Amino acid sequence: MPKSSTARLPIRLNRKSPDAALPPFTKYFQGFEKVEAVRSVFGDQTEEVLGSLRVGFIPNRGMYMGIRDVDGNIAVGTYHLGNSPTRTLYLDVVHELFHINQRMMNGKWFHDEFMKFMQDRSLYYASPIEIPAYEHTVREAERIGMTREEILQYLKFGNPPPKTWQNFVREMKLGKGPRGKRVTRFPVRIKRDAEAELHPFTDYFIGFERVGPVKELLGDKTEKTLGSTKVEFIDSPFGTIYPNEEDGHLVVTNGYFRKGDVVSIYLDVLLCLNLVANASGESLLDPEVEFGDSPGVLRAYTAMVKEGRRMRLSDEAIMEHLQLPRFMMREKGFERFVKRLGIEPKAG
Repeated sequence: MPKSSTARLPIRLNRKSPDAALPPFTKYFQGFEKVEAVRSVFGDQTEEVLGSLRVGFIPNRGMYMGIRDVDGNIAVGTYHLGNSPTRTLYLDVVHELFHINQRMMNGKWFHDEFMKFMQDRSLYYASPIEIPAYEHTVREAERIGMTREEILQYLKFGNPPPKTWQNFVREMKLGKGPRGKRVTRFPVRIKRDAEAELHPFTDYFIGFERVGPVKELLGDKTEKTLGSTKVEFIDSPFGTIYPNEEDGHLVVTNGYFRKGDVVSIYLDVLLCLNLVANASGESLLDPEVEFGDSPGVLRAYTAMVKEGRRMRLSDEAIMEHLQLPRFMMREKGFERFVKRLGIEPKAG
């Protein structure tokens, strides 16, 4: 990357970003210490484990629940928390708490297996950490009276390889456990409104009001828009910046912001500002519209590619800023999207 690219940017970053807020697990998920499916995992340590557990929120509609690899706490998608049925959230917590115990028992093994399917999602349903965790969750699903069809619907997301999925379902031993009376009221309370800590954009991203493409995008409202823009700092294994769909504030991964390349961060911010400005009321994650087919999305990424080319970045470097569409889209759709942007990634 040419040094002159950075020199032409009239910006600087205040890298001293605040640590991500991690509220107590029991603030949002109450009563799980009384659930037998949880007590059977932790035994007499149940209250102690849940009492020390924290929650990291991820404002992304594609995020459900998981384990934070950095510290072993639970990661929860804010949209999932606010909108999914109580039964789904209940089972997800049972599932993730099983993972918490796995990690407590053997942290290195858990990390290694976790990273395997993070790097290749086709391994997820064959993972030795996921199969026992899901089997435990399925037993609880049967106990609360869910049908086979409901359980299968709960278990499956995405498009796993058919043979892997068939083997996984067989491992679940559906119908082997006693099916209980249907439960509609759960002995837990779930607080659904995640509280985000928002900070002024201009406290951390300094000088963007002097950048040509930003002024071209926002016009005479540049300073006012940037002055009202907020930033939320989170922990995530993915170094990225993206706009929160709910209100347009920017979600920034702490590790990336503190150590990432300035030019890379600049392009991500420019992309986010374009996504927010070009959305004009349309949902960036409308399930009825393929992500890359959204006119606003295409305009935003086109603007980012144009600026990357002006800065003499390679197509390979620009491709690094296509993480969101790569995650959101099927392979063929993503290939079409890249072609529409005029990018020619290297083969292989």
